[in-house]
Amino acid sequence: MKCKRCRHNPAAVDLPSHHAAFCPDCFFVFFKRQVREGIRKYRLLSAGDRVLVCVSGGKDSLVLWDVLMEMGYETEGLYIDLGIEGYSGRSREKVETFARARGKTPIVVELEKEGVPIPEAARCVRMQECSICGTVKRYFFNRVAAEGNFNVVATGHNLDDETARLLGNLIHWQRDHLSRQHPHLPEAGEGLVRKVKPLWRVSEMETAAYGFLKGIDYVTEECPMSRDATSLVYKEALSLIEDKMPGSRIVFYQGFLDDANPVRQAPAGVTRGEDDAANGGTPRPCASCGAPTYSEICAFCRMKERVRRRREGHAEEVSG
Repeated sequence: MKCKRCRHNPAAVDLPSHHAAFCPDCFFVFFKRQVREGIRKYRLLSAGDRVLVCVSGGKDSLVLWDVLMEMGYETEGLYIDLGIEGYSGRSREKVETFARARGKTPIVVELEKEGVPIPEAARCVRMQECSICGTVKRYFFNRVAAEGNFNVVATGHNLDDETARLLGNLIHWQRDHLSRQHPHLPEAGEGLVRKVKPLWRVSEMETAAYGFLKGIDYVTEECPMSRDATSLVYKEALSLIEDKMPGSRIVFYQGFLDDANPVRQAPAGVTRGEDDAANGGTPRPCASCGAPTYSEICAFCRMKERVRRRREGHAEEVSG
């Protein structure tokens, strides 16, 4: 099979959803055009932005950082060490190796030093591990961005991620979550930085192909704490549909993003989520850490306090 674009070189990547197949060089052109269009459509980034790219060591975030650098954006990478034995160390090594090869040094936050390693926090808080991880990551994304004078935070969520989240929200009719799901989450109040998802138009397979063909070394294993994540079930269901009807994911998500779609409108009287910057209202400084929040004490500080109390209680039991 020949490349659809150059019609000369053998195709290396087959994309049924686009009725196309590309050689490596033409695939890179295609991929970057998709990212550029995603950025342009919702004005996710501008030339003068300082972009904090949140990198986990996986394919999507490292590919995002690579693409944004090649596009000429001013970027720095943020890695949050979750404190997961073995997995976090391997992930950090991939990030540091990637950054070093490009003359960069990632910003690293170690949750163990911050008092909230994810495995321990999961034992102290009655929440799913992925929810805890999300709360902690959002806190540090915003804190590091604000402290470092970055005016936008970029994450590597791809089309598969966004459609899986959308399907879950629709199945459970989470109208408040649906009203906030978008590739562009604008800044709100003092200290809440704009957040964007430039890979929203490209699939997980496409980011994997880009990473492989570019020689990007990334962690291939799934986070050990995400084994029971419901998002994996939604991804599997959407993959079955995509296999039978290529292009279904992008049609599904673009239809949802249509401004005329009534499902995206927040229901009257909806209760704002804790520390939610996208649902109206005015944030205020957390009474404990000073970070912007919609409650007196931010979710991160409440979590950290519960972990601290558990540690102190355990220490008393041992000494007693």
